[in-house]
Amino acid sequence: MIKYFECFMDLERSYNMNEWNEMNNTENNGAVSEFMQGTLSTTAYNIAIGVHLLVGLVITYGLALRMPYVFPQIYSVHPIVFSLGFLALGFIGGHIAARGNYILSLIGYGMNILAFGTLLSLVTVLYPVQYIVLAAILTTVVVLTMTVAAVIFPNAFLSMGKTIFIALIGLVIAEFVSLLLGVFYPNIFAIIGIFIFSLYVGYDWARGQKYPSTASYACFTALQLYMDIINIFIRILRILGSRRR
Repeated sequence: MIKYFECFMDLERSYNMNEWNEMNNTENNGAVSEFMQGTLSTTAYNIAIGVHLLVGLVITYGLALRMPYVFPQIYSVHPIVFSLGFLALGFIGGHIAARGNYILSLIGYGMNILAFGTLLSLVTVLYPVQYIVLAAILTTVVVLTMTVAAVIFPNAFLSMGKTIFIALIGLVIAEFVSLLLGVFYPNIFAIIGIFIFSLYVGYDWARGQKYPSTASYACFTALQLYMDIINIFIRILRILGSRRR
């Protein structure tokens, strides 16, 4: 799957950061939660990103594991209907999460977790457990490596934004054209996708450090990293799965 609303989010983020600055300049002392609307320390902000990300991944694991038993009708849904529902849920959730309000960010994040969790319930059932575990381990290694790299070289990753977005669009177009021509090369596209989304991990982490240090943006940054991680995991799993064919 692609990071379908990345370009749209860039516009939303610019708008919301300006909106947040205006609110911050005119904010009066009110009875508001310090965590939900106040500014966090850098350490607390990064911990909040990690906690939101970890919780999202754990819930996704639970959905992928239990969805076939709780809602087996999902397997009878037409692929086109499922795809449209997935895109709609993810896109709307991403739009809501970008509004700069913590509660809305949680709701938008939850919608994406539901979308990707359901998707993974359909994907992981096709692979043996050992492949799924190995894919999770390899994904963890990639994500930790790129996160550390982004901490050390944040400006390098921030300068890649337009380049990796164009590369992602190019990958989507290439996959679509290949399908139409009947000459699809899944492993090659998977490797390219892993490379692109690995760069996105570093980019989204570095960009997350530029947002206001609030709970809302911690949740929103976690959502961006969450989508990168799921995309990497699915592609690694696809490559591993091709080895048994």
